[in-house]
Amino acid sequence: MKIAILGGGITGVTAARQLAAAGHEIALFEATGRLAGLCASTVRDGFVADHAGGHILFSKDREVMAFMLAALDGIGYHTTRRETTIRLKGRYVHYPFENGLGDLADDDRFTCLKDYILAWHERRSGVQAPKDFESWCTWRFGRGICDLFMHPYNRKIWNVPLAELGTAWVEGRVPDAPMEDVLKSALGTRTEGYVHQSVFHYPLTGGFESLVRGMARPLRRECIRLETPVTSVAKDGTGFAVNGEHFEQVVSTIPLQVLGRVLAGVPSALKQSFGALDHVSLRNVFVALDKSDPPPLSWIYFPHESDGPQNRVTWLSNYSPQNAPAGKSSVMAEVTWYRNMPESAATTTEAVVSGLVKNGLFDRDQVQFTEVFDVPHAYILYRHGLEAELENLRAYTASLGLHVVGRFGNYSYFNSDACVRAAMDLAASITARA
Repeated sequence: MKIAILGGGITGVTAARQLAAAGHEIALFEATGRLAGLCASTVRDGFVADHAGGHILFSKDREVMAFMLAALDGIGYHTTRRETTIRLKGRYVHYPFENGLGDLADDDRFTCLKDYILAWHERRSGVQAPKDFESWCTWRFGRGICDLFMHPYNRKIWNVPLAELGTAWVEGRVPDAPMEDVLKSALGTRTEGYVHQSVFHYPLTGGFESLVRGMARPLRRECIRLETPVTSVAKDGTGFAVNGEHFEQVVSTIPLQVLGRVLAGVPSALKQSFGALDHVSLRNVFVALDKSDPPPLSWIYFPHESDGPQNRVTWLSNYSPQNAPAGKSSVMAEVTWYRNMPESAATTTEAVVSGLVKNGLFDRDQVQFTEVFDVPHAYILYRHGLEAELENLRAYTASLGLHVVGRFGNYSYFNSDACVRAAMDLAASITARA
């Protein structure tokens, strides 16, 4: 079959590779001049920067993990033990927060533990999970942890009142720490959470984009159409016309609301549903450092505005020994925004650098250069009613025979490994029905 794939990020490239390997004729449409999507990276003066924040390679899916690592043959990868922390009131608190209560001041530790136990008992006595995210956090963690971390951190990320968000996106993503672990942590015995991420991998050279480039290696050059934005998709007999060219099948990984703007014949009510899909954008501030002794950390969460606008900082130079020149290091600071782009890049950068200097991550005179990357589509905003809207949109695209897949292509809260799995499954399904 002749198949058009819209979007050259990790989902689109995986689908293209699998479908081409199955013998289909592929045309991969990518609006920019590179195959990368949210995995784009830049190398400058020997420093590697990932545009959309700190990506890592891990998966509980062994087939997907093997597929991704095999794509790095000839590139190599570095394996790291995750060391993650939270910067709070001048202290470093072990992450996840409930596994780090022993790092808090005495009063905060008591309040958080007391409220966590109360919330734990309420859940087990039958109190049902609330439907809004703000109340869900309190139900799940207790008031103390929410006041100190969960609420301020999530307000910083989402930039909207948390009560406006639903909870479907957190189901299955937030492990329930055993009470024994929480009690031990409060008494000073270190416990670990999210153990499936305790070890992760990262491309040895070239940043996370090297993964997508490695995946794309088997594709013939004529299959890849760079700098070719999709301007129109229309039913064409039993197939589709993409930019006026006929295809038997179309796989769309471009943002669903973008697809809604180029898809012909969409009923007006569904056009409103496409347009109502909401998201948060990202400004990623990269800081190259003349610092030879970075702490052995993977990333740090910053829940409070007083520490700067960043919600997370990645020590990217720790992800691979080739992410920075010898004797140097680097951080990336993620600043999210909603609808209204923040002040100038220079103003954001100064606020980030000032906050990180204040928190002792580095000295100002150690900054070699900074660079800013703006990512319009970074995170899905799970407002109330989104699931119903998506059900209608997915039913409509399915009725046309149009495949939508990926984080923004299908509007699913996917990490990179879930994007790969979804693309592999879709390619297998298309081939099986061919």
